[in-house]
Order: sequence, then structure tokens, then C-alpha cells
Amino acid sequence: MQKRLYLKNVLLSLSLCLLTGCTKNIVLVVPTAPTQITVEGHVEPGKLAYLYLSTNFSFFGNISITNILKNNVIHNAVVTINDGTTIDTMKEFIPEIGYYQSVSMTGQIGKTYALDVKAIGQEAKATTTILQPIPLDSVWFQVQPNKDTLGFIWATLTSPLPPGHNYRWMAQRIGEDTTYIPPPFSVFNDQFIYGQTIKFAYQRGILPGSKAADDTNAERGYFKIGENISVKFCTIDNTAYTFYNTMYAQQANGENPFAASTPVVGNVQGGQGIWCGYGVSYKTVICK
Repeated sequence: MQKRLYLKNVLLSLSLCLLTGCTKNIVLVVPTAPTQITVEGHVEPGKLAYLYLSTNFSFFGNISITNILKNNVIHNAVVTINDGTTIDTMKEFIPEIGYYQSVSMTGQIGKTYALDVKAIGQEAKATTTILQPIPLDSVWFQVQPNKDTLGFIWATLTSPLPPGHNYRWMAQRIGEDTTYIPPPFSVFNDQFIYGQTIKFAYQRGILPGSKAADDTNAERGYFKIGENISVKFCTIDNTAYTFYNTMYAQQANGENPFAASTPVVGNVQGGQGIWCGYGVSYKTVICK
């Protein structure tokens, strides 16, 4: 019995020695991605087209708004839009944030817009079409249980036949927000709802980095009684839906250390990002 126990101890010691002897320090070398033009642009009926231009940056780098504005914004780009009959050259209206806007060309339903960007020795291209708007049937404000004056905006939508429609939701508190703000996961398609009338709700979107009191306290993500809300409901093509859907998935996975990385799939050739046409309809609701 003692011999067996002694033999087991010897074998265990040898195993531990072998295991510790096989350990190795591994240095992970992450390749640096090549610099590319990054686009976020939109065109919608009756409004001048606009976009933001920057370059990509390292996934594992030090990220801050100051660094991005200083090092990644693209200036002096040559940006043109072609609707098939007219070519307009965009102007850099707000250099601090890389904001470019068309000078005279406004969007029209049914037209296709070809974007061409020449900058940093590269060229990026994309096309998008402004689809026919599909309006919401109705919108209303509803207080959430146990929230007193706080709630979400609800809506009904009849998604027409045949299938293949994609949507994006944004909202603006009139007199409070400076722009229409999309909430998380603001896009959806009609894969399971075409030909049906559905009821759904969205929370209030928040601008990235906002330090406003109602974006950091118990009112975060809620609308409240007394506010006047304009809902901007957009019909988008499948490439725009795929871009925003994968972008939101990437953001969600970034908060989970065990989640797999999800590539963001855009429609910009020779670069990254999205050039998106919005078929827009509006609804207004008073929260009461």
C-alpha cells in the first residue's frame, strides 16, 4: 500500500514538472489595419445631402473624442454626388468634425445617388436610392409601469406586401434636442411582419457622450409628460439595414468580454461606412 502511494506521488510530481515545463509566455501581436476613408452620409427628400469624413483608427488604441477630431477627421476632400443628370460637389462646412454638405442638390424619392470621395490619396465610392416612404399608422406616448411621468413612444405600422422593406426610427424632443436621435437598435425589417399591422415601442435615444442631466439620471432613455415629440420614420434599403444592424451588434458585443466580434458591413467601396438614402415620413405626438 505504501509503495503504491509512493508511486502515485512520484507520478504526480513528474506530471506537474512536465506541465510547468511546457508553459510559455505568448506575446500577441495585433496587426495594424491600413488607413481607410470612413464615411457616414445621408440623403433624404427635399434636403441637402451631407456626410462626415474621417479615417479608421486602431481597435486597441487609445480612443477619445479629442484624438479623433485631431487625428482622424479628413479635410479638403473632393466629394461629388451624381443623381444621373446632375453632379454636385460637396463643401466642407464644419471642418472641426469633418462635416460636408451638398451645395444645391436635394434628395428626391426614387432617385439613385452615386457618391465619390477622393482624399488621403484614396478613392471611395457608394450608391444609394431614396425609397418610397412607408408612414406609421399612429404614434402615442405611454407611461411605463411604476414610472409616474416617464414612458416610451409607441406606434403601429402596417408593413406592405411584398416583403423586403427595412425601417429606421429616430425621434426629437422639440425645443430640447438639436437633431433627430436614433435609439439603440433603431432598425428592423419586415421578415416576419410583412402584410401585418404591428404595435411596438422605442425608448429615447441619447447622443454619444452626452452629459445632460436627463441622460445621466433616472430619466435616461425615457420621454416624459409635457414633451412634444417628432418621430422621423425612414424607409431604407437592405445595405443600410445591414450596416446599422451589424453596427448595433458590434456595440452590444463590445460590452460583453465573452462575445465574438461582429464585422460591420457597409456599402462603401474602397473605404468603410455607409451612404444611406432615407425615405422619410414624420409624426408628432404630445406626451400626456
